Amino acid sequence: MNPMLKKFKQELAKLIKGDNQGQITFKSRTVRLKGYDYLVVRAVVPDIPEILDIERAVYQGKTPWNFANFEEQIRDKEKTLYLVVRYNDEMVAFAGCDMKYAKNEAHITNIAVLPAYQKLGLGQMLLRILINEADNFGLRKVSLEVRESNMQAREAYAFAGFIDWIIKKDYYFDDGEDAIEMVYSISANKRRDMMVNGSK
Repeated sequence: MNPMLKKFKQELAKLIKGDNQGQITFKSRTVRLKGYDYLVVRAVVPDIPEILDIERAVYQGKTPWNFANFEEQIRDKEKTLYLVVRYNDEMVAFAGCDMKYAKNEAHITNIAVLPAYQKLGLGQMLLRILINEADNFGLRKVSLEVRESNMQAREAYAFAGFIDWIIKKDYYFDDGEDAIEMVYSISANKRRDMMVNGSK
């Protein structure tokens, strides 16, 4: 077959079938927390400046990830899912997850909430959404890293059902601090929930 004709047929097939095959999908939603409605949508590249602003607010003016890091992740719709949360059109939180991190495992790469919106349940909501998406994707566990000294974050992850797994020595390049890898077992938590709810 003529190479030009073959390419034309491939492009036509993409238009007819859609070019989303293999992509991780996410349906935007409004979530009500403590009487307020928050819009949760998939991140797009134009969101990155606001994502960086949240990083600066959370990390004392620093941006652990730069524009290029976020752009690569957000564009990779076959592997990653990045979400942003908006309240009255202001971005107040974001989170990212690698859904193909390892066999049967998703890995949360980023999660941050503007200081003014912390302790309202937004972080827990994002964790729950990403865990549910990983479950829908057929995965068995979700992992993440957190600074050993960040007790507030570690407690929040533990509250969500994550447990300490291993210590990663000298993980953070800026100061050499160790990281704690924490893991959420989807299957174990499902079994626990079934027992608590009295289901078989």
